Amino acid sequence: MDNLVEQVVPKKRDAGYVIRIIIIILIAIGIPTGFIVAAKLTQTAYLAIIGLFLLLFCAYGAWYFITSQNVEFEYSFLSSILRVDRIIAKRKRKPVVKVDVKRFDDIFPYTDSEMDKHKFNKVYHAAHEEFSEKNYVASFHDEAKGKCAIIFTPNEELLNEMKLYFGNELRKKLFKSKQL
Repeated sequence: MDNLVEQVVPKKRDAGYVIRIIIIILIAIGIPTGFIVAAKLTQTAYLAIIGLFLLLFCAYGAWYFITSQNVEFEYSFLSSILRVDRIIAKRKRKPVVKVDVKRFDDIFPYTDSEMDKHKFNKVYHAAHEEFSEKNYVASFHDEAKGKCAIIFTPNEELLNEMKLYFGNELRKKLFKSKQL
């Protein structure tokens, strides 16, 4: 019987997140305020009305863009298939990658030195933090993209379930190195 293992990992907010939020809020306040100030200075009512409509429009836009900064990754594992999806603001789901773990060439804990040893054509980032010791890198070969890697942050349950489906070569390699 196949077990379904799911894990949701929120993406950590970085310094760029705060800067983006501040810029969005400044734009959302600045544009309507400019129209309202221009209406007071020129004594024209239609600029004030445009400013009020822009205030509503900018408030909605700011809410939409701020909530769009909330990103989570969902790892779903069923019958040797690992599926990684990006969930944006809990309203939009985009598939990142879908791969059979039997095709994994290697899986190892993320370190800069280990990543420098490998050359990947395509790297899928789906981790909590970009450069964390809790991350793992799984490499595999894709017919269209060549050598690929997934950087992700699996929990123990997901790792243990994936181990059951690794190919013989990867099992031997992991057993010798006692990595996982």
